[in-house]
Amino acid sequence: MNLTEKLQLAYRKIKEARRLLIVGHTSPDADALSSMGAMIEIAGFLGLEAKAYAEKKSRESFVFIPNENLIFSEKPSNLLDFDLILILDCGSIARTGLEERLRSLLSARQEEKITWRPYIMEFDHHQASESYADLEIRLADKASTTEIIYQFLKVNDLEISKTLADCILIGLMTDTGHFLHANSSREAIAVSSEMLLRGASLPEIIKGTTRNKSFLSLKIWGRALENMRFEAATGLVSSALTARELAEFLAPADSEIDADLFSDIVSFLSRLNGARVALFLREEDDKVKGSLRTNFDDIDVARIAQNWGGGGHKKAAGFSLPGRLVRTERGWKVIS
Repeated sequence: MNLTEKLQLAYRKIKEARRLLIVGHTSPDADALSSMGAMIEIAGFLGLEAKAYAEKKSRESFVFIPNENLIFSEKPSNLLDFDLILILDCGSIARTGLEERLRSLLSARQEEKITWRPYIMEFDHHQASESYADLEIRLADKASTTEIIYQFLKVNDLEISKTLADCILIGLMTDTGHFLHANSSREAIAVSSEMLLRGASLPEIIKGTTRNKSFLSLKIWGRALENMRFEAATGLVSSALTARELAEFLAPADSEIDADLFSDIVSFLSRLNGARVALFLREEDDKVKGSLRTNFDDIDVARIAQNWGGGGHKKAAGFSLPGRLVRTERGWKVIS
């Protein structure tokens, strides 16, 4: 089945559904939320009942994204209540926040413990770690998941409204670092130009994505830069934030941090003079989360991330390990 046929099949499955569950990744960034916002808009156009779920969604950082207010962090009570589960921008089943329930659902149907389960569909621009969906539309060469949704709309002759144009442009702008990253392809820039012609509001998007830095985020930036290390021999620039350090800046009621903040930090580190690979580590929920970036064609950070069960793109990837961070004379170490 070629890409056009897959996108057409995806549209047929969505139209046939009565109840749709839209899932984005844990601690969703702007691309994940914009992709979800676009699919909520499409579901509304089709008259479908849709629920959108993303674990640990920031409550305030992304209010400029269309339909963001319709995305909730409360888990759906029963996956069998839905005809179709659409998973967006997750990279792996582990990042859905529903891994245990999804795997249980898949195995129950395979073992014939249940006679039916929802159809599972995935749109993603990360490199594959495993295949689990009934229909997987994975395009690792695309700059954002919203760029895949753009192709979905074009192939199925669906009108791109101003709301959809805003969603698509937000995902493209944020996942390319406002077109500074190496994934800023000619196609991504062409799609972005078309979205502007279709009414996307560039001033509002810039205000929401670049002019929203809080005092809290600047303090975190300061500590991350203070913790920075550079190895001239290897070109590795790294930094880390422990849970204790983050707790210094956060009130008990403010446990949520904009996921794009950490992405911005590691992207900044990767652009430092002499840097070949940037690594940023942080503690969260008894785990150490790592982000990797490079701007060099001969380096594949996704392969590096795979050594610790992670993945992503050739020039931007991540991983997660159980344990905590300890500072040593040679740098940061993850211990159980």
